[in-house]
Amino acid sequence: MADKTLGKTIARVILVAILVVGLGWMFLTPTPKDRKYPDRIPVRFWHRWGGEWAEVVARIAERYNQSQTKYEVIPLSVPGATADAKFMTGVIGGDPPDVMSMWNGAIPNMAASNLLTPLETLMSPADKKRFFEESYPVIRDSGMFRGKAYGVTIGSDLSALYVNVDHLKEAGLDVENFPKTIEGVIEWGEKLHRYDKQGNLRRLGFSMGYLDFISHSYGTGFYDRKAEKLSILNPDNLRTLTAITEQRKRVGYDKVVRFVSGLNTGSDTGGWPFISGDLSITIDGQWRVEEIRKYAPKMDYRVIPIPPPKERGTPLSGTVSGNFMIIPTSARQKEGAWDFIRFWSGFGDLEASAQCYNDGGWLPLTPKVVETKTFEAWLNENPQFRAFISILGSPTCRPMPPVPYLHFLNDQIGRAEDRAVRGTVTPEEALNELERNVKEELRKRKELGYRD
Repeated sequence: MADKTLGKTIARVILVAILVVGLGWMFLTPTPKDRKYPDRIPVRFWHRWGGEWAEVVARIAERYNQSQTKYEVIPLSVPGATADAKFMTGVIGGDPPDVMSMWNGAIPNMAASNLLTPLETLMSPADKKRFFEESYPVIRDSGMFRGKAYGVTIGSDLSALYVNVDHLKEAGLDVENFPKTIEGVIEWGEKLHRYDKQGNLRRLGFSMGYLDFISHSYGTGFYDRKAEKLSILNPDNLRTLTAITEQRKRVGYDKVVRFVSGLNTGSDTGGWPFISGDLSITIDGQWRVEEIRKYAPKMDYRVIPIPPPKERGTPLSGTVSGNFMIIPTSARQKEGAWDFIRFWSGFGDLEASAQCYNDGGWLPLTPKVVETKTFEAWLNENPQFRAFISILGSPTCRPMPPVPYLHFLNDQIGRAEDRAVRGTVTPEEALNELERNVKEELRKRKELGYRD
């Protein structure tokens, strides 16, 4: 009884914290501008983009508003650090947005808490066909939880290798004969590193990492789709973490940390270290193609899917994440919210949807969008983007684990990788510790009444 009482107390404390953060956000965030179409039904749209990306989203919303006369979508930028808390506060307080762009990793947790509307309840028969039969399977599955659709993509994210061709030429390497295995990429990376006289890194050729993502290139990853359960202690994950640890050890953990700490890795406005020449080969997402087009249009580079290891590898593998539209259960204008989702995602006018995806350099819901004249013209101008389309259509491209505790799981995977790379524990010990931590978290969640 004491444990249950403690669990309820903890849950109340968490809820109060969410409310406090959310209320603080309300006072700090500016309200939307005066309405342009006051005679229409308002549809409040919250999103996480800021800066010039917020301007892109605003243009998409305005194109939607101009495409019909019934609704007015009113976009509002919500800072990423408080977006979840703001959303929770709005839903609990009865004042949520009508539609919100949400990281798909948050969908299982919110769906399990009955905060999201099953979108098939708003779909027409044609919409259901487009979503369940014609969309990329990995896109469809990324928006689903326990057999229901809760999220529709407005721009999925994938990662691949970005390769600086000039650096390769300087090192006597031919991009047309790029390695077919990850071991080969590591070897090329060693030839591309540059050091100063003191032995400090001045250019990073390649650094293997992102255990949760790259593990798919080795096989199973952290979720067994057939068994529908987590898979942490499998040989493929151990091979992945061992390879990451050994590669970082050869370069020097401290050297990489010192070097990376001085880079603006979070920049999305032209300050990306790959553009500045600090990285020769790096793993990053498809949105960088648009960034290079804007800020380094003459750069000679390639995008190449991460190759598999020599043994038991999985080609064209990847993990889909990114931006998915959700509709709260307590939204006031669900029909208008769904109409906006249809416009952007590709349920209606495919050419209009293609323009939305191209505006941000985002991956689409369905191959039918890719086949449009608008999208094909954009691909011809940005040919490196085709690598991401090839991964998206691969049967080995997978969604993130559909578990309500995904934030916790990802944090723990990152912690296991960091501890192994630092040399604090062996790769095997790191995965065993990860397994124990996840089991303990599930035990606590069960005591609090969560159904995982």
